[in-house]
Amino acid sequence: MQPTAAPRRLCLVRLSALGDVVLATALVQTLRKNFPAAQLTWITSGMTRELLLGLEGVEFITVPRPMKLGDYLALRRTLRGRDFDVLLAAQASFRANLVHACVPARRKIGFDARRARDLHGWFVGERVPPCDEHLAEGFLAFAGALGVAPENYVRSLTLPLGSMDTTAAHALVGYGRYFVINPAASKPERNWRAEHYAAVAMHVARATGWRIVLTGGAGSAEKALTDAVSAQLKDMPLPPLNLAGRTSVRTLAAVLAGAEGLLAPDTGPVHLAAAVGTPVVGLYAVARSALTGPWPERRFCVDRYADAARQFLGTAEPGWHQRVHDARAMDLITVEEVCAQVDRLIAERRGR
Repeated sequence: MQPTAAPRRLCLVRLSALGDVVLATALVQTLRKNFPAAQLTWITSGMTRELLLGLEGVEFITVPRPMKLGDYLALRRTLRGRDFDVLLAAQASFRANLVHACVPARRKIGFDARRARDLHGWFVGERVPPCDEHLAEGFLAFAGALGVAPENYVRSLTLPLGSMDTTAAHALVGYGRYFVINPAASKPERNWRAEHYAAVAMHVARATGWRIVLTGGAGSAEKALTDAVSAQLKDMPLPPLNLAGRTSVRTLAAVLAGAEGLLAPDTGPVHLAAAVGTPVVGLYAVARSALTGPWPERRFCVDRYADAARQFLGTAEPGWHQRVHDARAMDLITVEEVCAQVDRLIAERRGR
């Protein structure tokens, strides 16, 4: 089925976080495919614009983080005179809801009540239907609300990287084969132990001779965990390259594009890797990988969410979006099962 009513002017709001904006590129590609004549405006953060600038057929309007009253008034002035057919309110938070209020649109489509927060329903007139699905499929549901049939969805991610990004990555990592470990997530409860990451890193190095590259943000907690992993690898024949806090988001994506694989918990770089076609060994216990894991392919993931839910939530049937907010959950993941998935990845990469 083809869409029956083609909107001419679309506005998408997704401000953050890194992984979510990468997942939203599936929706953007779907809109471009099914409504090629439509003008598409994406209201987002400066980080998203930096990463996705060059995405074909998209106008970016950036707003600061955090936003003050004057920033909302400035956005209203920027949008004055615009007449959007549809607002896709693809974020349900207090800050995003106030952005939705600034957008002049005939239709405002938001999330279902289960995913809505901070009075989201007050700022939209329509909702996508509830469904137990991956976050990326949740974004694609907005295209469904515009009449796009599921068989016409684009189920892949994209990043508009270029030769300058590749050159920047090569300047950091060189031209040899390497494996990336991004140890830290933004929420510490999702993190695995430094000694576990180090054990897997040594396993990879012994099995392949690939260099280990460590990545992560510049925040103190992220850098501390990455540095702790690096310290345990200092006696390796080929020392690890620690890039924590040293890359822009685009350069990080380019580094991941050149990697043999990525080991990481539930964090944004997982989706960067998926977008550039790099296989991911993802570690999941706080949330199910079917919800937040690499998409659309997660064959190398280690998922102990069901065990964590039974042990720490006391239920064998947790809600689809329910998290296990317990720091002990990630300890259910063993080095042995991660190394087994890494071995599968290595065998596949050697067969290329």
